[in-house]
Amino acid sequence: MGKKFYAVKAGRKTGVFEDWDEVQNYISGYKNAVFKSFKTPQEAWDFMKNKPSMTPEKPIISKNFEMIENADCALAYTDGSFDPLTNTYSYGTVILWKDKVIKMSQRFDNQIIVALRNVAGELEGAKRAMKFAQSNKIKELIIHHDYVGVAKWSLGQWKANLPYTQEYVAFAQNIQKDVKLNFVWVKGHSGDHYNELADQLAGQATLKEYRKVN
Repeated sequence: MGKKFYAVKAGRKTGVFEDWDEVQNYISGYKNAVFKSFKTPQEAWDFMKNKPSMTPEKPIISKNFEMIENADCALAYTDGSFDPLTNTYSYGTVILWKDKVIKMSQRFDNQIIVALRNVAGELEGAKRAMKFAQSNKIKELIIHHDYVGVAKWSLGQWKANLPYTQEYVAFAQNIQKDVKLNFVWVKGHSGDHYNELADQLAGQATLKEYRKVN
């Protein structure tokens, strides 16, 4: 794969960069991020100056819509829900990969795990995103979440005391043999488009997995 130059026109920091990991710090979770990759630095700077480019790719312009043009990387947004009437928990997950938006959700009635309520749902959503990344040979997954345990347990920063959270830790560790996991905390109900969509999917989930690709 040839060297790429990343132009960030709107983000926490703007400019032309060569390190994709650095670029992610400037765009991930940033509302209305605008960025694009180029084969030459001149094209990248022309894009920054609004000059025409020979590169046919469209810029990534978002209403909190960070579409990753690099097929080796995907973004995921997860949320969990609990329904006291049915005593069930569920997840909603939105994955942004290449030019696709993948929406998934499912409800569970495991009465051993249900005591964790919506936390169980969000962990299941994170697991589903991780499994998707592994199955599609995606090298890096950036998970946006509003429950901090999604990241803390995965990264070994919290001790897992319950059998279910221990299983989650083992699952995440196994995934990390193939996929680099990064985490971004998003405040719940803060207007983040994809976090709100994940929340909506979790609330509407059924016992049969829902999956739609746009």
